[in-house]
Amino acid sequence: MSTFYLLPPRAYLGECIATYLQGLFPGLTWDNRDLTETLTAAAIRHAGVHVVYREELPEGDEPARALADGFGAEPGDEVIELHAAQRPGEFVVRRWQLGTAA
Repeated sequence: MSTFYLLPPRAYLGECIATYLQGLFPGLTWDNRDLTETLTAAAIRHAGVHVVYREELPEGDEPARALADGFGAEPGDEVIELHAAQRPGEFVVRRWQLGTAA
């Protein structure tokens, strides 16, 4: 079984990470693109983990269908889907599994 992390768009996530890091390292600036690429590389080192950013999905497609068609997700795979919450930098997490009719 694989786990697919369906994340917000790279630009948004990179901005959130950069804002967090600026609190840890005042005075430094961060390249949002580098941050998301580094995050992706670290995550996919784990066996069976796939990272998909929202902008990689075809507009209007259901996530289950898009993950199956474009990224090889199969029935029973877990999807951890993050959406921006009302407060900047916070996320709502939804966990679900691809069904047999993905």
